[in-house]
Amino acid sequence: MSYVGTYLDQLIEKKNLKSDSDLANYLQISRQHLSRIRIEGVLSEEKCLIVASELDINPLELLSYMRAKKAKSEEARKIWMELHKKTKRVKAYILLNSNS
Repeated sequence: MSYVGTYLDQLIEKKNLKSDSDLANYLQISRQHLSRIRIEGVLSEEKCLIVASELDINPLELLSYMRAKKAKSEEARKIWMELHKKTKRVKAYILLNSNS
């Protein structure tokens, strides 16, 4: 499963969906398109925003990962991945400190 698949699985769980078919309907895409997303690990910007909103995460977390996957140069990929990692660290810091 792709890294993006973990976000999709979280959305299935959060929305109490029964299957990828239900998720595809929820995202208004075909089941085949969802399978391609799971294999290739790439969501459109529009779907990143929907998934991020539904999971209550910073959209930059998903968008930066997608940009890294689509980057043409190694330098751009590294920059986007660093931003992705920073976004995830901020989220982890907030979660850790919100329980205190």
